[in-house]
Amino acid sequence: MALPGIGSIIGRVRRVDRLFENIEKTQKGLEALEKRIRAVEDRMTTMEANEGNLIVEARAASAVAASSAVTQHLVDMSRRIRALEAGQRGQKRIE
Repeated sequence: MALPGIGSIIGRVRRVDRLFENIEKTQKGLEALEKRIRAVEDRMTTMEANEGNLIVEARAASAVAASSAVTQHLVDMSRRIRALEAGQRGQKRIE
């Protein structure tokens, strides 16, 4: 009669032991998640710090593109004006 009581106690001890193992695994998992969250926060901080640089670079790139487009247009207009002047054989000069 004493054996069923001991078996019950041993079963409960095993359950408590498993519970502590699960708690330990959960704590390790939480620590790993905390490290990953810190890493993401660090990356976000870095990205936010570089945001100003990205805006400046984008503005510079758009200025270069606009300047290039205007220059190309002026070169094309100049070529056409020369062609018109050459076609008129110097009779009229466009200024």
